[in-house]
Amino acid sequence: MKRVLLAVWMAIALGAPAFAQSTGTSEKATNRDLYPDKEQSGSTVSTTVVAPHAPPPTAAIEAPPASPGPTAVWTPGYWRWDPEQQSYTWVSGQYAEPPHALTAWVPGHWQQEPRGWIWVEGHWN
Repeated sequence: MKRVLLAVWMAIALGAPAFAQSTGTSEKATNRDLYPDKEQSGSTVSTTVVAPHAPPPTAAIEAPPASPGPTAVWTPGYWRWDPEQQSYTWVSGQYAEPPHALTAWVPGHWQQEPRGWIWVEGHWN
């Protein structure tokens, strides 16, 4: 039994994804064009998105559709930087289930830094 458990542990340890962090304006997508779905969690890859100029000053006007359930939370849309097109595109909001009761969605935002505009990903708080 110990050999089986050791073999399973080794397979998991050797097959686990590597942790990585990358930066730059011409990075390739690692998960949904640099932005993981808001409903996904547990990614082991951290990507810093840097845009050379500010996003559009206003968000697209969205009227959330009917909620799919009593605990679903509307997570608003955001401007996504497309490094290949060198422009922003709008990503529509969506409903998501909070990971715990009394958890609130903190929307992502663009933050200006010396190297450009940095995307700070939304998260549950």
